[in-house]
Amino acid sequence: MQRSEYENKLRALNFEPVGKGIYANVFAIPNTDKVIKVAREDAWPDYIKWSTENGYAGKFAPKVYSLKFYDGWYVAIMERLVATIKEFHGASEQYQQYSDHIQPYHLDEDGPEDLLSFVKNLRDAGLAGDMHPGNVMVRKDGQIVVTDPTSRMFSSEPFRIKNGTFT
Repeated sequence: MQRSEYENKLRALNFEPVGKGIYANVFAIPNTDKVIKVAREDAWPDYIKWSTENGYAGKFAPKVYSLKFYDGWYVAIMERLVATIKEFHGASEQYQQYSDHIQPYHLDEDGPEDLLSFVKNLRDAGLAGDMHPGNVMVRKDGQIVVTDPTSRMFSSEPFRIKNGTFT
């Protein structure tokens, strides 16, 4: 099956498109707090693998319930986030923390310690080349979630996440 066929099946089943990017389309799963991300192969799975292995999934990185690779593309089921951090401007203390302390290639040492630690570790892993507010979202509780911090090419072997764990 091709990626476009998969996305068309989701549309035919009335899955609501809730996000669109250069590499991916995101569809809400009806009556849940989950979404389906359908994307061409990019570095996002590297980021998800790193964040899961380092304990950041569900904190500063999205929680991914499943991830399956196809021929040059993948499908992920993950938590649904409520808005980009740009949309939360002025409405969230978290946005102010982000904009005041963490900008692309800038770290203010006075920022929230756990968030600074996450971003420093992300940069040390070579995964922070595309940090901008469009790649940062917010959970219902206002927690910052970095959704897609890197624009490098996918560099690991395909893997699978099933029930939130690697298989």
